[in-house]
Parts: sequence; structure tokens; C-alpha cells
Amino acid sequence: MPKVIGLQKLEDLNPSSSYLLLISPEKIPHLALVHKGAYYSLTHKKSIIGELFQPYYNFLSRSNRKMILIEIKGEIADPNVMFGEYTKANTNATTCLYPIKDCLLPESKAEFVYELIPDLYLAGKIKQAFYVNLEDDLTDLGDFNLSVYPKKAIFSYIESLNEKYVKRQ
Repeated sequence: MPKVIGLQKLEDLNPSSSYLLLISPEKIPHLALVHKGAYYSLTHKKSIIGELFQPYYNFLSRSNRKMILIEIKGEIADPNVMFGEYTKANTNATTCLYPIKDCLLPESKAEFVYELIPDLYLAGKIKQAFYVNLEDDLTDLGDFNLSVYPKKAIFSYIESLNEKYVKRQ
């Protein structure tokens, strides 16, 4: 089973680092990138490029959302460029993983975060991992077992978000 190893409780983020952010990792996680304090995310509505991360973090924390932040070693591709190549996540084509993989490990063949994280470990790109609101989901060793799910589940979730969003307009 793929996992994130040796998570530590998040105290502070290094403002000059890059992080792979998994939001609600106990389910099908939404993925985002935090790069030098800026937030990047491909959602069902749009591509979010370079917004301040702190307001997102504050909202997620207040909502008691579970999060994993994986600090990345070394340089990454420019997220402004990579996320700029996408307009939004959509069913049967593009997920939130795509621009993140482009930034962190473009040579990876991963189609899911549970495939990308082992690739990042093998490439020596993971410095350390942190958690927020995830205490009850960690193993005795402080690891987190990643959920394995089919691509159809991701696209179904994106479709449900699209339908919910349309009803609110």
C-alpha cells in the first residue's frame, strides 16, 4: 500500500519551500501546490495561480479539514507557467494531479497521487511530510496509508462538483 512516511505535526511552513498539499487525504484528495507562500490549484471551476496560501490555510484549518503537506527537495518547474497551461479540471480528461506532476516530476507516469508520491520518494524529491487534523489516521509509526481508487471515482467527483456548482448559480 502506498504511503506517506513519518509525518510530523505542522508547526510552520518554510516560506522558501515548495509543498505538495493533499486536502482530505483520507478520501479522494484534492491536490494543490504551495510554492514560496503562494497557492496553486486546478479545480472544477478554474486554475488558481499564485494566490496567497495563508487565507486558504486559515479556511481549511477552521473547517477542520485533514491535510498533508509534503515538502519538496530541490527546484521545481515554474508553477505560474505549468498551472497557466490548464483552465480547469474536467471529467474524462484532466485532474488536479496534472499541473502538479508537471511541476514536481514531469517524467513520472503516475495518474494518481498514490502513484506520484512513491515516484517522488524514489527520485529523492521528498524532504519531509507534515499533517494537520490527521492524528487519528496515522499508523503507530506516524505513516499515512494513501487510498487507492479508480480514475472513474475522480471524474465522478468532479462531475458532482460541477452539478452542485451549476445549481448554486
